[in-house]
Amino acid sequence: MSLVALQPRERRLLIVGAIVAAGILGYMYGVEPLRAHHERVQALIAGREELLARQQRLLARRDRYAQEREALQAEIAQRRTRLLPGDKPPLAASELQKLVKNTAQDTGVEVRSERILPTTERGGFVEVPVEVTLSGPIRAVVAFLQRLDAVPVQVSVQDFKLRVVSVAAPRELLATLAVTGYIASSTGGEGESRGRSEPRRGPGT
Repeated sequence: MSLVALQPRERRLLIVGAIVAAGILGYMYGVEPLRAHHERVQALIAGREELLARQQRLLARRDRYAQEREALQAEIAQRRTRLLPGDKPPLAASELQKLVKNTAQDTGVEVRSERILPTTERGGFVEVPVEVTLSGPIRAVVAFLQRLDAVPVQVSVQDFKLRVVSVAAPRELLATLAVTGYIASSTGGEGESRGRSEPRRGPGT
């Protein structure tokens, strides 16, 4: 049957049907692939943006870690300048005894006794302790501790014991304390406390 032989209404229906079919085919083979491609592109862009953001966070974290590492290395280097003279414990202990005696003399405190205690290796440092017994007025003992806290080398005070010399002289004190200085370890930090990488802080440091 030819198109001419069809009634006008039938021709209109046929034309409309053809247009609808063409629209469906155009959507299936034209619009839908383009939409799917656009969605894939958007997903790829979002994934790359997330990857870029992650890389930027990693770079920022790496820069922060690098700054913290540099600050830590600078602090360790600064603390190494405050170690006791000498690379051996006996020599360092002798220097520490001399430092304690000079500080006591400057503050009017008498050194009654002194003895070198066993050393302890902690991280990259060796603790060199010296036990001393001092006597003097209250103010002189306080001045001694303050002066000791301000010495150029790093020291710490442990096992501090204080008592009165006699009931008749309550202002005269007898103090026994362990003063600890530090030297660098010759084993590169393989001592008993591996987790520590710097000497213990003394009072006020």
